[in-house]
Amino acid sequence: MSAARVLALLELLQARPGLTGPELAARLEIHPRTVRRHLATLESLGVPVVADRGRYGGYRLLPGYRLPPLMLTGDEAVAVVLGLLAAERTGLHAAAPAVSGAGRCAPGRCAAQAG
Repeated sequence: MSAARVLALLELLQARPGLTGPELAARLEIHPRTVRRHLATLESLGVPVVADRGRYGGYRLLPGYRLPPLMLTGDEAVAVVLGLLAAERTGLHAAAPAVSGAGRCAPGRCAAQAG
């Protein structure tokens, strides 16, 4: 089982609630049975997945469910911070608080270098 695919499924459920099993399978390029296994994995991790049956059914997350804090690799954190700094220099001053938020998502070594 690929953790990347399970996370991709979670991302799809957040972005497009109500997708059916076959639709999720097509988007992830996996078998519908694998979608069900990945959904079971998410449920075992405490993610509240709801399946609605019928003509307008599909899978969705319970309303109000929030993901745990985002974790970035070192390279991803650097890219985010550079993008935010560039945005701030072009006049988007709302980006400044996000720079500190990106530092909290960075791995320990990168956060120490940034701080």
